[in-house]
Amino acid sequence: MGTVLIAYATRTSAAADIADAVAEVLRSAGHEVRVADVRTDPGVDGADLVVFGSGINASAYYPEATAWLKAKAADLVSTRLAVYNTCLNAADPAKQDLALSYNDAVVARHGALSSAAFAGRYVPAEVGWASKLLARVTRRRAQDHLDADAARAWAEALLPLADPETPPHR
Repeated sequence: MGTVLIAYATRTSAAADIADAVAEVLRSAGHEVRVADVRTDPGVDGADLVVFGSGINASAYYPEATAWLKAKAADLVSTRLAVYNTCLNAADPAKQDLALSYNDAVVARHGALSSAAFAGRYVPAEVGWASKLLARVTRRRAQDHLDADAARAWAEALLPLADPETPPHR
């Protein structure tokens, strides 16, 4: 069985909750899975698969997510990569393509083999002052659209990527 690193950046724990749901499926299939917040600077350490996720702010990954990807770029070349994001746009079926497009730069730059967008959360206490002001003007209230079952379904599709016998993508 394979070794998997699931690294994430989060403000509202949505990306962490998705990471846990994905880890549950991969572990139940016999893979060794390590889940880590990028703020702890997890190493890729020869993982057969890296699953990387970030919350979205202003249509972009969180800065610490982008910094981790940049710092680990050389290590990511030697492994398979799958990426996901969590954002409120993914809760709206009409905006699913937009939500998925937030991963495009990472997919292109790092050769990710799978990409997903999951509905997230809006927790007013966890956002910056500009976002709080915008939320007040637009009367946005706290929201939670997290769908762990959708994350588990995506994880099922990742199972072949976690298998060390699967040919590398590069």
